[in-house]
Amino acid sequence: MKKSKLLWLPIGVATGLGIMAINNTIMKKDVVLEVIEPAQSVYVSQIQTQSIAPAVKGYGNVVAKNKWQAISEVNGKVLYKNPKLQRGTFINAGVELIRIDPTSYQLNLNTAQANLDNINSEVEKLDIEKQRLTRSYQVESKTLALEEKEYQRNIKLNKKGTISASSLEQQERVVYNTQLQLNDLKAQVKQIPALRRSLEAQISQAQSQIDQAKLDLEHTIITMPFNGRIIDVSAELQQFVSTGNSLILAHDVSKLEVEAKMPTSQLSRLIHSLKQDREILDNLNAVPDIAIANLTAQITLRNSSSETHWQGKVTRILGEIDARLGTAGLVVEADFDFLEFVKRNDPNDSPIISGMFVEVTVNGQALPQLTVPLQALHNNRLYLVDDDNRLQLQEVEVLFIRDQVAAIKAEGLSAGQQIVLSDIIPVANGLKLAPTVWTEDK
Repeated sequence: MKKSKLLWLPIGVATGLGIMAINNTIMKKDVVLEVIEPAQSVYVSQIQTQSIAPAVKGYGNVVAKNKWQAISEVNGKVLYKNPKLQRGTFINAGVELIRIDPTSYQLNLNTAQANLDNINSEVEKLDIEKQRLTRSYQVESKTLALEEKEYQRNIKLNKKGTISASSLEQQERVVYNTQLQLNDLKAQVKQIPALRRSLEAQISQAQSQIDQAKLDLEHTIITMPFNGRIIDVSAELQQFVSTGNSLILAHDVSKLEVEAKMPTSQLSRLIHSLKQDREILDNLNAVPDIAIANLTAQITLRNSSSETHWQGKVTRILGEIDARLGTAGLVVEADFDFLEFVKRNDPNDSPIISGMFVEVTVNGQALPQLTVPLQALHNNRLYLVDDDNRLQLQEVEVLFIRDQVAAIKAEGLSAGQQIVLSDIIPVANGLKLAPTVWTEDK
């Protein structure tokens, strides 16, 4: 047994020495242990260049563009009131609404017409008198010439002693009297133009009275000026109305307006887009009227179950800014065919009516812009993916947002760069990424 233990001793020593030799060999060499960095899995897309128009949104109430208030222009009793003349009813253009007693105005017309007839009769008499005086003047002129000739002959005869001085004086008186008659006729003829001007002035006055009487008669009948809705009625049958009384208020339902309040910052972006079009810019410089830009707009009515849209156009920008809210008023006009709406009989359709609170979206001029999906914006920053699949943070200016797409601006950005759509927490420059291109089916 003792001999056996001694045999194992050399083997143990040899084994220990071998292990020590191997360990020393390993320790003399450099051993590199590779550390694997974890990568954040993210969905990515690309920056694109798109021709996109800024869209400005605002809100406001619908109002009728054309409002009509029937003001009584004559005095009298209401003899007729249309049975349909009630608040809320729809009445077509040309329909008689109210008739006021025309008796006194018809009498005024008859009196003015009779006065005009009398004056015209005086004019005819004056024309006849003028003809008579003119003829008499011509006759007396010839008579005077003959009498003067006879007077000259008598002077010669008197010098010869053929006729007496009394005969000469008698002929002289004949010439003098004839001259007086001729002067009187001449004066009467000269008065004719003045008398005629006076009568013509009376004719004008009488014609004005006739025109006024006819106008008053027309004003006794009040008709609907357009296809519209009756908003208010203040006249009753057999009621006496005075000049200046308000009788009816109606709204034209075919043309409506919305005064939409919009942020001034967005409105400035809209105006800026217009200035990129040279033709529009030239027109705006000549006439500063936004209507010439032909900007389109969409009016939207939202309720709990559906949306209704109407197309409109921008007609003007109001000149005042609400300093408290930082908004300006933009007026949008829309056409609405009420009769066509009734014919459609669509249960999901809705009429556009005064007083509705609606959303207005105005489209500017389309321009090439750098765009990214809206979900790529992280507090006005983009998460860029560099060539090493590492995260680079980039601050950007958001120009506007349209249909879940943001138009952006920043130095150094270009189309084709990869951008992160996913949220990253925590976020830091240089973070390792494992990008996956986002597709619509994901």
